[in-house]
Amino acid sequence: MTVYLDTSVVVAILIDEPSSEVARAWFRRLADDDVIVADLAAVEFAAGISRWLRMGRIDVGQAEFALASFDMLRAQCLSHAHGGDDFALAELIARDFATRLLAPDALHLASAKNAGAALATFDVRLTEAAKAQGVEVAALG
Repeated sequence: MTVYLDTSVVVAILIDEPSSEVARAWFRRLADDDVIVADLAAVEFAAGISRWLRMGRIDVGQAEFALASFDMLRAQCLSHAHGGDDFALAELIARDFATRLLAPDALHLASAKNAGAALATFDVRLTEAAKAQGVEVAALG
C-alpha cells in the first residue's frame, strides 16, 4: 500500500502533541508500505517551525532539531514534487464549495489521489473531502 502523509501527521510524528503517540505507533506499522512526504509538507513544516520560533514556543536549537528530524523522516520516504496534474485537480477540489478546503489541503488531497495513495491526516474536513473524492483515508488509530 502507498500512504501519503499530510502535514498534520508529519507534525504529530516529529513534535510532541496530543496525537503523537497514535501517529508514531501507526507510522511504525508501515514498515512494508511506501510512504510519501510531499514538497508541500516540507514547506508547511518549515513554516510552522519558524512560526513557533518567532512566537517563543521553541528555541533555535529545538527548531534546528525539528527540521533535522523532518529531513531524516523524509529521507526514509518517497518524495513527491507537485506537478501540473496535482494543481489542476486541487483547483477542481477547491471549486467544490462543499469541501471547504484551503489551498494546501486541496493540494494534499489532489496529490494523494493522483498518486493512488491512501491519505493519512488528522484533519476532519480533509478526511471528509477525501472520502467524497473516493480517496482511501488511512486509519491512524
